[in-house]
Amino acid sequence: MIIDGHSHACGKFLTPDNIIRTLDKSGVDKVILVPGELNSNSEYSLPNIAELFPAKNVVKITNYLTKFVMKLTGKVKDIPAGNEHVYNLKQKTHGRVIQFIWITTQIKNTLEHLNNRFAKWNFQGVKLHQCWETFSVDSNFFSEVALWSENKNLPLFIHLYSDTEVIKIIEYKKNHPNLNLIVAHLFGLELFIKDGYKDNNLYFDTSTIQLISTKRLIDAINFFGADKIIFGTDTPYGKDNLKKNIDRIKLLDIPKSEKEMILGENIKRLLNI
Repeated sequence: MIIDGHSHACGKFLTPDNIIRTLDKSGVDKVILVPGELNSNSEYSLPNIAELFPAKNVVKITNYLTKFVMKLTGKVKDIPAGNEHVYNLKQKTHGRVIQFIWITTQIKNTLEHLNNRFAKWNFQGVKLHQCWETFSVDSNFFSEVALWSENKNLPLFIHLYSDTEVIKIIEYKKNHPNLNLIVAHLFGLELFIKDGYKDNNLYFDTSTIQLISTKRLIDAINFFGADKIIFGTDTPYGKDNLKKNIDRIKLLDIPKSEKEMILGENIKRLLNI
């Protein structure tokens, strides 16, 4: 089973028909969707920055750009409507879409909102993003969402902004080893390795080939184990990302069983699919 563990409900994943067509074409069984740019069918080309700087966390560069653009456009306000859209896609795609809800600081009464939407939508994970809006791991907002996720035994997927926030989340995770945490884009990999920290409920997302070098991906597999790496494409941010990212995993010099873990078995197990 192949599951894209990180994509957005826009571009090729904007409509039910396109989702099914795109997944079938690439041999992908399911996709985890969160909101993207509301009502946008745009697909973006990304330069392969990782190829130029294979030992660097180049997501730091894109983080600055994303934060600047989001501050100008204010698109974070569209996230609640985007969550509704993802739920509707899930209803119309016959089990192909797995919904993670994206929570923002602009949503009032965070815990009430989570409880209400969970009762209605039965989503399977929670997302936070430090580039679309500003909040810290040591904030009450993060603690509320993280504790709710831990109590519900749902994975928390987070896009971190800086090394400072990585250090904070390492410390938070040490105090909350039962939280199923997925760190987007291998962000802060080197700091986790430097600290020597890993646990049974800490995972890293592979998206995407333009931002994560094969060297860093192998470093993550070697340190954390293939059973802690989750395949993702970040579609539509990068053209033909499904094919490119699947091909990259299949070409890794690791056992076939580990490739299968990364491509789908790990997230399948985590979500009890």
